[in-house]
Amino acid sequence: MKNYTRLIYSILFLLLLPVIHSYSQVSSADTDILSRIEKNEPGSGDVIISQDIRVNNLIYNHIEQNKRKAGVPGYRIRIFNDIGSDARENSQKVKADFFDKFPDIPVYREYDNPYFKVYVGDFRTKIDAMKKFKRIKHYFPAAFIVPDEINYPSFEE
Repeated sequence: MKNYTRLIYSILFLLLLPVIHSYSQVSSADTDILSRIEKNEPGSGDVIISQDIRVNNLIYNHIEQNKRKAGVPGYRIRIFNDIGSDARENSQKVKADFFDKFPDIPVYREYDNPYFKVYVGDFRTKIDAMKKFKRIKHYFPAAFIVPDEINYPSFEE
């Protein structure tokens, strides 16, 4: 009976080995962040990461999900919001007017049925948005800060 159980477990293990192996191969060694950390290079220290493979899989799944997103959570300033027959033209005018006054801040015009909206900026924190908000509010009194998905910030900042 003992040998029979051992045989069953051995067969199950051999059948599941390809499945386990495929889950462990999430990315190649060239782009694998954990492998790059563990890589032993001359002039650097040794790093050994001992953790369950499921932790690696969670990290890789998180990285893949972030690659599919269009942006990151942040804040924008809404300077225009209108509904009506002339809302489209007014939103274009507000966008052009803002760009003339603040050419270094990105402007986004959006149609959210039935509203035309104009957003400005890509701010990671509300504090960053508040810094620009004070200047913008002077020219656009109806402006207010809203949470939004923003474009990825550039690495130069």
